[in-house]
Amino acid sequence: MDRRCFGLLTGALALGGRAQAADEAYPQRVVTLVVPFSAGSVVDVQARVIAKGLAARLGQTVIVDNRVGVAGSLGADFVARAAPDGYTLLIGTQGTQGTNSALYKNIRYDPVKDFVAVHGLLANANVLVTNPAAKLSDVKMLVERGKAEPGKISFGSGGNGTASHLCLELLQTTTGARFTHVPYKSGSSALVDLMGGNIEAIFDYVVTSAPHIRSGKIVPLAVTSSKRLAALPEVPTMAEAGFGAVEALSWGGVFAPARTPPAIVRRLSDELGAVMKSAEVKASLESVASFPMDMPHEAFQAFVAREAGKWADVIRKSGAKVE
Repeated sequence: MDRRCFGLLTGALALGGRAQAADEAYPQRVVTLVVPFSAGSVVDVQARVIAKGLAARLGQTVIVDNRVGVAGSLGADFVARAAPDGYTLLIGTQGTQGTNSALYKNIRYDPVKDFVAVHGLLANANVLVTNPAAKLSDVKMLVERGKAEPGKISFGSGGNGTASHLCLELLQTTTGARFTHVPYKSGSSALVDLMGGNIEAIFDYVVTSAPHIRSGKIVPLAVTSSKRLAALPEVPTMAEAGFGAVEALSWGGVFAPARTPPAIVRRLSDELGAVMKSAEVKASLESVASFPMDMPHEAFQAFVAREAGKWADVIRKSGAKVE
């Protein structure tokens, strides 16, 4: 073999060996977990419990860095542009990785191409609830009225582009029923107005609606998960109600910049899978009516791609936007 070719070959093998050794030794310093929402938010609280467990598994400090703005997209953009070395990670959500790029004009990152979906962590379902005065006994009756009298039933939400709004748009685009959307500044404000009779229905988080369901102030029609929820076992799924296409979860998981070495991604996914089985994490999720996804890298990568495509289609068909 030509000496020059031999030298190039041995040099490449040496570089490959050093890269592999670096991957195997990961992590050698502090890992930053970017949470793109404010300190004290539900996502932040869950992230800190998971960061604590991950630090114990990795044998390195994992710090939480809150980078807030544009419904989480500023933090996501920061991670997309970080070095792909496993030391800057993101808690990504349905919003940052599934809907924001279709809702906002100035998002600079691609939610699928610019990230590696490392591990799916947790999910929340919404519950479709109505005011008792609306006298809606099930989802079928709601949809029939939405077709027979378009726009007569008013649906509140936590604001344009929120999960509650997009669940409504999914219901409309898949059934052909039409309702009047009333966006509020927060989901809690919409819930108060629902109980006050100012609106007739909303999609709301289970943790905030459940107490009012039990008191009889609001009536549940269905949950948007594929299975019934432990927090509301008596409430059917949308599929059981006859509307299986209206399945929607607010989910979260860990993401890394694209081109992060596969060995590091596998290590992180394995360790996060172990963290999700801990009693502390399970108790933390139950406290806010969340449930574990615990979805390893390959499955989570495919899931995120499907979610991004699904919600981009719903947003395009509905014309939903955020000014």
